Amino acid sequence: MRPLTTCKPSRSSSSDAGGREPGGLQHEALLYDGGDDGFVACVRAPLRQALGAGAAVLVAVSPPRAAALREELGERCPQVAFAELAQLGRNPARLLALWREFAGERAHRGEGPALGICEPVWPGRTPAELEECERHEALVNVAFAEGPRWRLLCAYDLDGLEQDAIEGAQRTHPLLWREGASAPNARYAGGADPTCVFEGALPEPGAPVEQLPFALADLGAVRRAIGAWAAGQALAEPQTEELVLAVDELAVNSVRHGGGGGTLRWWREGARLLCEVRDAGRIEQPLVGRLRPAAGAVGGRGLWLANQLCDLVQIRSSAQGTVVRLHKLLG
Repeated sequence: MRPLTTCKPSRSSSSDAGGREPGGLQHEALLYDGGDDGFVACVRAPLRQALGAGAAVLVAVSPPRAAALREELGERCPQVAFAELAQLGRNPARLLALWREFAGERAHRGEGPALGICEPVWPGRTPAELEECERHEALVNVAFAEGPRWRLLCAYDLDGLEQDAIEGAQRTHPLLWREGASAPNARYAGGADPTCVFEGALPEPGAPVEQLPFALADLGAVRRAIGAWAAGQALAEPQTEELVLAVDELAVNSVRHGGGGGTLRWWREGARLLCEVRDAGRIEQPLVGRLRPAAGAVGGRGLWLANQLCDLVQIRSSAQGTVVRLHKLLG
């Protein structure tokens, strides 16, 4: 996977000697081995500290890790909230809203900072998912640079993950949890421009591609083309409707904000259906589509809906234009 220049906002405030900002998020990579037992051993101390202080705790990890942690907690398990990661986290762009809600509602509970424990990367992730996970982790630093004090431990399985996934974790976390303590991460690649999350190019399709240029008058044709194609690929009717809606939202965005229209491409790779919308616009808000738009907000709803409806959404944007690629899994 191509290394990503990690993004964080430009700020005048300085970190203390421990690498922590005086406010906002304490974002740590927790690199563990030893399977379920190794994971539990690593999170035991910060978990006990948070619970002892009466702080809120939210855990979003893979089902085996969650089961092991529930067993460790025993009678204290009701004090910890668990989020279903397998579906929610398949598209990592959905995770930011989870943590924003948690930090906003619970960060002030108890005497200590709220604690989140997450496992955004697990064995079996595709290269496209791994790259988007790294971009998500970079944006976490942007989204929580200010605000309530809280802590997020991101667990990475040294036994089950490839080296490039581990290196991605090191690039995107200002802190490492190791040997029972939090320490500054010398490999953290902080940048000055958060819009770098949109940099780079997507790989070329690995299968024959169909294509349809569109403008305002062609939006109906866009919906019909994707609906007929997805149904022909044996995508279930509810998922076909979701994909059609997501593509339609992107096409409408192109008409409104991307120069009056764009180009739709679609193809299949294995059990994955891919649809891509290109236009001449440029996206400059790094968190667009990741946080639920406020009531009455102008813009942002199309990408938000796409992220909720699809298994993965990839955005690349520059002065040359924008491309958004949607992934929908069969079965």
